[in-house]
Amino acid sequence: MEKLMSFPSHFCIQGRKVGNSAPCLIIAEAGVNHFGDMDKAFRLVDLAVDGGADVFKIQHFYTDRLIGETAPEWRERMRPKELSEPDVLRIKEYCDRRGIIFMCTPHDDRAFQYLHEQLNVPAFKIGSGEVENWPFLKKVAKTGKPVILSTGMYEIAQIREAVRLFAENNCSALAVLHCVTNYPAEPKSINLKVMNQIREFFTGPVGYSDHTAGTAVPLAAVALGASIIEKHITLDRDVPNAQDWKVSCDPSNFRTFVDQVREIEAALGGTPKFIGTDEKASVRWARKSLHAAADIHAGEVLLESSFVAQRPGTGISPARLGEFVGRRALVDIRVGTIIDPGMIG
Repeated sequence: MEKLMSFPSHFCIQGRKVGNSAPCLIIAEAGVNHFGDMDKAFRLVDLAVDGGADVFKIQHFYTDRLIGETAPEWRERMRPKELSEPDVLRIKEYCDRRGIIFMCTPHDDRAFQYLHEQLNVPAFKIGSGEVENWPFLKKVAKTGKPVILSTGMYEIAQIREAVRLFAENNCSALAVLHCVTNYPAEPKSINLKVMNQIREFFTGPVGYSDHTAGTAVPLAAVALGASIIEKHITLDRDVPNAQDWKVSCDPSNFRTFVDQVREIEAALGGTPKFIGTDEKASVRWARKSLHAAADIHAGEVLLESSFVAQRPGTGISPARLGEFVGRRALVDIRVGTIIDPGMIG
């Protein structure tokens, strides 16, 4: 499959390397789980920091710009979750004080302009709903800042076109996240191997934005090589007229999730197989070596049945059995003795 314009395999966001064997970038997506409450917003930042996330992310929008008059029920549902510009600034400043990267998804042109021109955010996370909003994507691409693009609700051909658009508009760095936009999404609907389909035409970092109710699926994405994982976080459960909490980690399990991501990364490795220092200690008790299967007398011709493979593995490997069959014992060898090459002529 044709590779689109070669995007870098890695880039940096505020000094943090993303992609190309760097640790998986973990985005704690607070979304609108602050419900317009600044105290909750700050506590969500604390949850992200204390949980070990790399990035804290919220969403910025102006309800009447985001949602048309034809959907009044959605306007009513989203308006209480809208943050003012000063509130977004306060959250960014709190992230700076707590030492975590601040990111924010703009959902309309005004929100984008504020984040870019006033807050000078280091990168943009673009939600799945914008994949075919080409005028918007062009504006984001032309900033020259790194972009992380989610791709829920779109097929590979449409994702390819979005990537092409970023390439044609001088986007310096792009990451693409596989995503299924449903709250919650059933694991059987996720199709994580789509990440490999994206890698067939895209050279930048590929990751996964999760909307499942648990943590098994995003952890599996890490095992499949995701460079970025986005997972929602929340402080509240069973919230009416809301859906993000259904797919979120909370203070009871977010730290565990992050720790498990790091454990999986450590387990993935990538170097040629070798016997590590820790494993070498097991060689003595877990491997086998050649022992005398019965009493052997000096001068006796050794048969295959003269030997038995037993632990410990401190003697001759059973793989060398053929070297000693047909030769003669130089000394008496008692049953159960570990065979030494000097015993055999």
